[in-house]
Amino acid sequence: MTNQRGFTLIELMVAIAIIAVLSGIGIPSYQRYIQKAALTDMLQAMVPYKMAVELCALEHASLDNCDGGKQGIPTGGSSRYVSATTIDKGVITLTGQQTLANLTLAMSPTINNGGNVVWTRTCTAADSSITDNCKAVFRFNDKA
Repeated sequence: MTNQRGFTLIELMVAIAIIAVLSGIGIPSYQRYIQKAALTDMLQAMVPYKMAVELCALEHASLDNCDGGKQGIPTGGSSRYVSATTIDKGVITLTGQQTLANLTLAMSPTINNGGNVVWTRTCTAADSSITDNCKAVFRFNDKA
């Protein structure tokens, strides 16, 4: 009688079960990582507009004329994860695409009593995980 070599059905089923469990843990973690990387790209795309709005507000003591294409503020652009950028009276609005589809980020400046520009962010998305990650990446004035 010849010796057969190979794996039994039980051994194959155990290996498949282990792969399924690891995939169930790994895929959501990877998706969160990709979202945070895309939000970091969105943050980098927003920085030149934020600095220009701050300069406009400090030079003119008002945000009324701080629009895209005026007062040294660049016109809105796009990047890999940002489909549109608008600047209206200092409010910077970025619309996400690809991994950040359906995300709208609004950065609203106000001038406090000391003449400093204070930013508040509003993250709006259908997916709560994107909203939570957006709030974590764009946390300029949060206390925690």
